[in-house]
Amino acid sequence: MRLLLILLMVITMSFAYEDDIDAAEAFEMQKSGKAIIVDVRTTIEHIYTGHGLGFINIPLTNWIYIPKSIEARVKSAQFEIENEKVKEHKMVQKLYDTKEVLNEKFVEEVMSAMKLSGVESVVLVCRSGPRSAEAAEKLAKAGITAYNLTDGFMFGWKENAQPWGGF
Repeated sequence: MRLLLILLMVITMSFAYEDDIDAAEAFEMQKSGKAIIVDVRTTIEHIYTGHGLGFINIPLTNWIYIPKSIEARVKSAQFEIENEKVKEHKMVQKLYDTKEVLNEKFVEEVMSAMKLSGVESVVLVCRSGPRSAEAAEKLAKAGITAYNLTDGFMFGWKENAQPWGGF
C-alpha cells in the first residue's frame, strides 16, 4: 500500500507544471528568447481588455453566444426606446444563451507556437491566474515545460507595470 502511494505521488508530481512566476520573470524569459507568453483568455478578453507585449492568444475555451428569438430582441429594443434608457449589461446578456466550448486544439496550437518561436517553454496567462494554471497543468501532462503567471494579466502583469496595450 505504501509503495502504491509513493508511486501515485511520483506520477502526479511528474505532470505538474514547472512553477508560478511573477510578471518581471515572465517578461525576462520572453525577452531572452527562453519562452513565449500564451494568453489563454478568450479572444474578446484579449482584444478588448488589452494584453501584454508579445502575448500570443490561444484561448483555452471560447464562448458561443446564441441570440434569443428576434421577437425578444425587438421587444428589448422597443423597451429601451420607450424608456429612453439602454438596458444594463446584465439585462442585455439575458438576450443570449451562452455556452463555453473547450479549445480541442489548445495543446497542438501551443506546441506550434513554441516551434515557430524556437522556444522550449511557455508562460501561461489569464485574467487573474486560475485558467492559466489549468492550462499549464494540461500542457505539463503533454510533456511541455510550462509556467503560470502569478496573479494573471490584470493583477500580475498590469499592476507590475509590464508593457501592455489595448482598448
